[in-house]
Amino acid sequence: MKVSRRMVELSLAALWLWSGVQPPLTAWDESLAMLARLGLPQAALGPLFLASCALDVSFAAWIAWRPSIWAWRSQALVVLFYSVVVVVALPENWLHPFAPLVKNLPILAMLLWLGTNREEKS
Repeated sequence: MKVSRRMVELSLAALWLWSGVQPPLTAWDESLAMLARLGLPQAALGPLFLASCALDVSFAAWIAWRPSIWAWRSQALVVLFYSVVVVVALPENWLHPFAPLVKNLPILAMLLWLGTNREEKS
């Protein structure tokens, strides 16, 4: 089976969509508890959480309808930012049995590949 560029794009869109929709629906308290460990004001936790979910969903929409080099670069920066924050504030995730941080490596590789491969939609 040949994997097309569009299949890679849509798999990332699905990942962003799920990461933006699933946490507020099923892991609200756990998500806010993780954000609280960053030392942010309590009043900022809910809005920041919802903003990050909205960003994830917007990435999914951007990929689905009009991906561009800026989409891939923006996503790579966000993945790097999220990863650095988690490494600093929640370092136990390096040893988590489901490897949430390690999974960011192939995601970054895909984003970099998409960002350098010039076969973009016009």
